[in-house]
Amino acid sequence: MPAHKAAPLVLSLPLGEPEPGAGLQRWLYDALRHCILGGRLPAGSTLPSTRALAEHYGLARGTVQAAYQQLLSEGYLESRTGSGTRVSAVLPDATLRSGYVQRKVTPGSETPRAAPRTPWIERLESISPVFAKRAVAPGTRPFFPHRGDVRSFPMDLWRKLHQQHLRASRSSLLLDGDPAGLPALREAIAEYLHIARGVHASAEQILVLGSVQQGLDLCLRLLVPPGERVWLEDPGYPGARQLLEVAGVNRVDVPVDTQGLRVEDGIRQAADARLACVSPSPPPALGVEMSPARRLALLRWATQSGAYIFEDDYDSEYRFIAKPIPALRSLPGASSSVILAGTFSKLLFPAIRLAYLVLPEQLVQAFTRATALTARHANSLGQAVLADFIREGHFDRHVRRMRKLYATRAEVFAEAAQRHWQGLIRVPEVRAGLDIACTLEAHTEADAFARLNTAGIDVLPLSRYCVTPRPPGLVMGFAPYDEQSIAEAAKALEQALRAPPSTGTP
Repeated sequence: MPAHKAAPLVLSLPLGEPEPGAGLQRWLYDALRHCILGGRLPAGSTLPSTRALAEHYGLARGTVQAAYQQLLSEGYLESRTGSGTRVSAVLPDATLRSGYVQRKVTPGSETPRAAPRTPWIERLESISPVFAKRAVAPGTRPFFPHRGDVRSFPMDLWRKLHQQHLRASRSSLLLDGDPAGLPALREAIAEYLHIARGVHASAEQILVLGSVQQGLDLCLRLLVPPGERVWLEDPGYPGARQLLEVAGVNRVDVPVDTQGLRVEDGIRQAADARLACVSPSPPPALGVEMSPARRLALLRWATQSGAYIFEDDYDSEYRFIAKPIPALRSLPGASSSVILAGTFSKLLFPAIRLAYLVLPEQLVQAFTRATALTARHANSLGQAVLADFIREGHFDRHVRRMRKLYATRAEVFAEAAQRHWQGLIRVPEVRAGLDIACTLEAHTEADAFARLNTAGIDVLPLSRYCVTPRPPGLVMGFAPYDEQSIAEAAKALEQALRAPPSTGTP
């Protein structure tokens, strides 16, 4: 009489009960995987047929088949003709050894592990990144600065161009791209800069990146040894200041006045600086352009000292009183000293995450190699769509239309300020950009900021842009908000700042 054949081990294992709401296929997969990793189903163990296991646990056979198939595809099981389904001799992850116990991780169940004390992490702990998420999406409430009107972007046109590049015949765009950027986009940028900004540069000198901030990071890594000095505008863009703080360089805050960066002060403080970060047309917050004399002085210093100038072409296209002034990079003798940075996030929409550097020829190879190593390349599909958008004239038309729209909103903003904010906020003439620095006349920054935040109005304190103390002020944006929104917010702001202090307020 033949010997009795033992039932497969799995039928004698308690697999537990499914959690409420959990699918039976997921439960069975997790239970079998747990037994395999814990050694309760050792290598070579035979599993029952799907029919037998389904009958034993009261499951649909399809449920068991699906769980088996997932374990087979992940390498936990192997199936051979004539020998059934067995536990694999070698598990898919060498770190999952016999004796491993799978357990659910719940908050607080793990012993916290301290972050390593590297210089970068220590310096990051001392700042609050300006790009961190806010409770309310930035730009959705007046008068948050540094935002354009994405609602006016020609989305249907962009979608059409996007779909054209998703055809099967253009599938090469789904592969890896050139670290320097899509050649078609670099050529389009070079042509645009020649016409609009007076910059003469070949497409080979264009490096496409994800942001101006990434471009500044590359400059700090490649051009400034740790501990060396870098000029930065004061007031200036807080994101640049924070990047310098964590990069380990010695930041030199150079004051800005009504003619722009005080070059003579920079030379007096640090004539041997390796890099100067400037926004000459115009810088964030103050909205003043660097005068021709200061531009020449800055370029003369860089040429004589062997330093480089990082020119952030911030909001240069949105100048309301006349045509945009030429870039610093366009001046004679600037091509070997000036690195021009521009972004499409302000001109089109923030999520596009495409920017560029115009590099001196001697830096092209090093910057391209660094980009290949650290970021590989920017989004190829987005670059292709943007290249068409520029070459077909849509970009130029969009910028012209938005310049006119923003100029109108700047006038509405100024008129609303004149009507409602007398004695509260002094608003200078709005000549360019998406926002303006205003002077507080009746409150401290902290008091005004708290009152406006409670009233549902977004602004930024001017002190966030400054190292050297200045009179209290607010940086306020007008570009994304229509006339009605500006008028209503202006009245709400007046009410908030004229209201008597609440009980307990100093």
